[in-house]
Amino acid sequence: EAQTPGLPAQASPSDMEAISGLAAGVESSLGVGANFAQVLTWLVIFSLGYLVLQLLQGLSKGGLTGRRSRGSAVLLFGQPGAGKTALFFRLRDQEEVQSVSSLKALRDKISIQELEGIGPLDVVDCPGHQRMKGKAADLIKEARCIVYLVDSEDKQRLKDVAEHLYELMTNPEVLELHMPILLAFNKIDLPSARTEKFIVDEIEREIEMMRSSRGATLEGQDQADSYLGVDGEKFKLLEHAPCPVEICRVSVKQAALGPVFDFLRQQFS
Repeated sequence: EAQTPGLPAQASPSDMEAISGLAAGVESSLGVGANFAQVLTWLVIFSLGYLVLQLLQGLSKGGLTGRRSRGSAVLLFGQPGAGKTALFFRLRDQEEVQSVSSLKALRDKISIQELEGIGPLDVVDCPGHQRMKGKAADLIKEARCIVYLVDSEDKQRLKDVAEHLYELMTNPEVLELHMPILLAFNKIDLPSARTEKFIVDEIEREIEMMRSSRGATLEGQDQADSYLGVDGEKFKLLEHAPCPVEICRVSVKQAALGPVFDFLRQQFS
């Protein structure tokens, strides 16, 4: 049986009838021959089909990838003097180094003896000075996790710690990547070091005040994007943080860093 010009052999009778109707409309509207009208109709159908296929593939790819993957770096955050740089050199050189507050990021690939079979790890000591925090925040997209050093002895710095944690826990990158954070309360070797409960209570108290003040100055989506915790409840760090947060006590000076190694092992195993 002769095939109608321009129609694929596998087209069903109902398909052919519908396409013939479209082709007749093209023929009438454009004043072209029947065969040319059928070819033009098929070209339009194939083009639309290709566009739909590309759209479906794009949607499928986005659905399958889900949340963006985290990077591979370990970011050391904290206020000046908390022990970030000392921890960096302790991890790298296995010795105590008398350091000063860094004004630029220190970065190195470090093989940590206590993490056998893991690494080397890309460790970044991020400056704690206020004017450098913006640059440090840019590194979050490269991070696997954050180790945040807190000076257990310095009560006055806890307000700054709370403010920085508030910024981190409302950072879009931290939220999207569900970034794990270890709060390491350093300098527990000093007699004046505060207890874990005291530090957590102070941080929660400061964040609670920030929730009230920032909520009063922001409206709509800005307020929703920067709001921590549960509306109507006092902020609880471990319960209400939007990303995984762990706490521990360490001494960089005495190399008492077991909880840090446990945390890193969990993130990179």
